[in-house]
Amino acid sequence: MISLAQLSWIATLRAETIDKLQFSGFARVVMGYLDDKNAEYLGYDNSVSFDQESLIGVQVDYQLLDELAFTGQLIGHTGKERDSGVEWLYLTYAPTNKLKLKLGRQRTPFLNYSDVIDVGYAYPWATLPQQIYPRHFFSTFDGLMANYEITGKEFVMNIEGYWGYFEDKIVVSERVMNAKTNDFSGVISVVNYKNWTFRGSYHRGKTSIELDELTEFSGLLGQLGFIQSAESLATAGLTEVFQLSANYENLNYFIRTELNRIQADFVLVPDTDGYSISTGYNYFPFSTYIVYSKNKTQYEQPASDIPVGLSPQLDVIAFSYQEIFNQLPVDSSEAFTIGTRWDLKAGLALKGEVSWINGEETDRAYFSINDPSFDRKATLYLLALEWVF
Repeated sequence: MISLAQLSWIATLRAETIDKLQFSGFARVVMGYLDDKNAEYLGYDNSVSFDQESLIGVQVDYQLLDELAFTGQLIGHTGKERDSGVEWLYLTYAPTNKLKLKLGRQRTPFLNYSDVIDVGYAYPWATLPQQIYPRHFFSTFDGLMANYEITGKEFVMNIEGYWGYFEDKIVVSERVMNAKTNDFSGVISVVNYKNWTFRGSYHRGKTSIELDELTEFSGLLGQLGFIQSAESLATAGLTEVFQLSANYENLNYFIRTELNRIQADFVLVPDTDGYSISTGYNYFPFSTYIVYSKNKTQYEQPASDIPVGLSPQLDVIAFSYQEIFNQLPVDSSEAFTIGTRWDLKAGLALKGEVSWINGEETDRAYFSINDPSFDRKATLYLLALEWVF
C-alpha cells in the first residue's frame, strides 16, 4: 500500500512539475479589404478576407533545472505563404544572470519586431509595414544564440550573436522554391536609455536557391563562352542584412523609426533599402497612430557580352537572357497609414487602420496585378482582434 509519506512526496513532485511547466498563447483575427478589383496586396483583394494574417500560437516553457529550460512554440497560420507547425524549439542555458545560451530552432532576429512578428498584441499597428518587413524573410533558423547583458547606472545593453543554418521553402518573385543558407550568422546590440531604445544589427549567410531552368540556362551561356552573362544568373551567393532603429515612448506618446538594407549576390533578390517612421498618442484605453514607410529595390544590371545581330540563334539567346531581367518584379513602394488601437482589457486589443499604398506604374510594388491598366495605387482596410492568454 502507498504510505502517507509516499502520497505526500507524489503530491509535492506533481506541484513542482506544474510550477515548472507554463503554457501561454496568442492569437489574432485580421479582416482585410482592398478597394481595387484590379490587384491584390498581401493576399487581400476587393472582398472581405479573414485568411491572410489570422493565426493562433501556443507556447510551452519548462524549467528543467535552475540553469536549463525548454521552450517550444506551435503556430497555425491561415495564410497560404506560411506553413503551420513548429516555430520555436530550443533549450536555454543560463549559467549567470547576465549570460544566456539558446540552442535549437529560433526566430531570426533580423529586425526590431522579428521576435514578436506573429504576436500582434505586442505592437500598436494592425500589421507591420511590408516595405521593411518583407514576407519572404527567413523567419527561423536552427543553431546557437548567445545573449549577454551589460548594466550601467542609466542604461542597459544587450549584445546578441548567433550562428546556424536555414533550409525551407521561400517565396521570391511570386515563386515558391527551396532555399538553403549556411554559415548563417549575425550580431545584434540593443541599448535602453531612459525612454529610448536603440537597436543595430548585421546578418549574413551563404544562400542558394533551387531553380533548375535558370541553372541550366546559365550553364548553356557558360558553355558558349558568355561568362559574364552566365555569372549574372547565379542562384547562390552572399546575403546581407543591415538594420538600425530608434524608439522613444512615454505614457502619452511614442515615436518609432526603423531602417534596413538587404543585399544579395544573386539575380532573383534585389538590393532593397527601406525605412519606416511612426508616431502615436496614448489616451488609455486608446492609442492613435500614423505610419509612413517606403522602400526602394534595385537589381544588378544585365551583362552585355552576348552579341546581337550576328545570327538568329544568338539573337534568340540574347533575347531570352534579357527577358529574365525584364520579368523581375520591382517592389519599390510607399505606404501612409493611420489607425487606432483599443485595449478592451488586459491581454485583448482591437485595432483598425487604413493604408494608402502607392507605387510607380512600371513597378509591381508588392501588388499581384490582375489588370495591366492598374495604376499601382490602392487603399487597404484592416480590422484586427489581438489577444494573449
